[in-house]
Amino acid sequence: MLDYRYQTFLTLAEEMNYTHTAKKLHITQPAVTQHIQYLQNELKVELVHYENRQLTLTKKGQQLQKDLLLLQKEILQIQSKLAPKEEAPSFTFGATLTIGEYVMPELIEKYIHAYPTHNLSMLVDNTTSLVEYLEHGKIDFAFVEGEFNQHLFGFRKISDESFIAVCAKSNPLWKKKQPMNELFSHQLLIREVGSGSRLILETALKNKSIHIDSFIKTMMIGNISSIKELVKKDLGITFLYRNAVEEELGNGSLKEIKIIDFVIEHPFHLIYLKSANVKGMEIAQNFSHLFPRNR
Repeated sequence: MLDYRYQTFLTLAEEMNYTHTAKKLHITQPAVTQHIQYLQNELKVELVHYENRQLTLTKKGQQLQKDLLLLQKEILQIQSKLAPKEEAPSFTFGATLTIGEYVMPELIEKYIHAYPTHNLSMLVDNTTSLVEYLEHGKIDFAFVEGEFNQHLFGFRKISDESFIAVCAKSNPLWKKKQPMNELFSHQLLIREVGSGSRLILETALKNKSIHIDSFIKTMMIGNISSIKELVKKDLGITFLYRNAVEEELGNGSLKEIKIIDFVIEHPFHLIYLKSANVKGMEIAQNFSHLFPRNR
């Protein structure tokens, strides 16, 4: 187990308040201060400081937090391996919203049928958050659609996906192939900053020397289902992965807008930390083999 002073630091990094940390650990506030001072003296670095009456972690403190969380996770893995009772594999993975909502249900069903004794949990969030969860050891691996640091993370491409523009069936844009500038007079519905799908769209537009502000108006919506419902009501247009709108394209409630000289294909990746002894990489590979490719 980690030294109790490192445990104090991790709790303080989570709570960012000495009083709350002391209550959570059932120790005195001066004891919390002493533990942090000891670590700073031992490591010869500043880990925390006050700025505008707000406690913050220094860059060294942030790095120590990440490293300790990963170390703590590895210690638990070692303890699990040494335990006399052999337990069924248990793991937690992440998925971005499109993958989690439109790909994972079928994939999880296949996995459960293939490995009925395994225990799994899934967190759905945007790419930025999932990368942070990996760095902090909160998940074992992730399926993402956005960009990531390929130096820091190991990865495997699992499919290539079409990213398309869609509109309501009452909107005439879908009836013939359009130049991009014809879309600018329509409100654009987009995901939040940090979303992989938003970054993909912004990058594709930038490659054509187009800024997202070229659209007359943009509205940020953090939920794909809500975006689709608003588009159906002709309250705007949007760009989504084809697999997220297959049902609506099939029943005609949404229509694909064909755009002249603007085609986006983007890969989905399985990612994991290179630097850690990540639990469940064999399980991750099993998952990736079940993944529907080239949809």
